[in-house]
Amino acid sequence: MRRLAYSRPVLQRQLARAIALICCSAAFAQSAPDPSAAGWKSAAPMTLALHRTPPLYSTDAPAALEIPSVQLQILRDAGGTSIRLEWADKTHDTSAIPKAERTWQGDALVKQSEATGRFSDACAVMIPAKPLTGDVSPSLQMGDAAHPVRIFFWDSTRGAAVMEATGRETTRRTGQAFPAQGQYADGKWTVTLLLPVLPEGTPLAVAVWNGGQQDRDGRKYFTIWYRPR
Repeated sequence: MRRLAYSRPVLQRQLARAIALICCSAAFAQSAPDPSAAGWKSAAPMTLALHRTPPLYSTDAPAALEIPSVQLQILRDAGGTSIRLEWADKTHDTSAIPKAERTWQGDALVKQSEATGRFSDACAVMIPAKPLTGDVSPSLQMGDAAHPVRIFFWDSTRGAAVMEATGRETTRRTGQAFPAQGQYADGKWTVTLLLPVLPEGTPLAVAVWNGGQQDRDGRKYFTIWYRPR
């Protein structure tokens, strides 16, 4: 068997990749804190005003401001930044996605979903994808090429996913998930998200989708940038 010789730089790069994979696996092994955990009592709540996006589709009815605000709480430790979002929502909008019967189905066997007119409740936290050099935050319209953003999105039907964007209509899935939990009770949603370690003062913006108002894509509620400490 022929032995392969590797230079020190190559071995260092391979070791760095291995460490990164181990750290990533450890992070995903964690879980988001329970939304009702007693530890949240020590995190000061901040009420953030929500705004409606302008009409996007000609077929959409005017959307009233049914959800005027969202409450934000933050807990930080060595394992990451835990965020708790709470907002009032008079309807619990979620669906159960049926499991595929086969890995492949011919067109004749595909049954159309009966929930095509239903929309899920959801929320997201957007942060800058790279450290800021000044006091100017990225554009609220999904950043731009010079100021990309990362979006930690949670959907009551589909779960959690990490997205990236460099401006309007550039949002893409990264294929990564992150720990999140959601609870609906007494006419309100409480969702916890476990993000990477965020230094104090890192700007963030929150978005909320109300399935009862047919919110989806860019039709949503949103906040301005906040720099919690």
